Amino acid sequence: MPELPLAAMDRIIRKAGRVRVSRGAALEMSAILETYITELTREAIKLAEHRGAKTISGSDIKTAATRYEFKL
Repeated sequence: MPELPLAAMDRIIRKAGRVRVSRGAALEMSAILETYITELTREAIKLAEHRGAKTISGSDIKTAATRYEFKL
């Protein structure tokens, strides 16, 4: 069962263009994003630990995203 709400996935996909979104498309988007978020978070945790912090910050997330070449 996906953690990310399917209604939110539907809205995000539709925001990219005027299309109808199947439940399967929303489920796939949710699964892919959950995997990406997990990996991104692991990288952000490493960055926070490297600076001696116990809490990840927005800049940790942003830096981790740039390491994955994800354009913000």
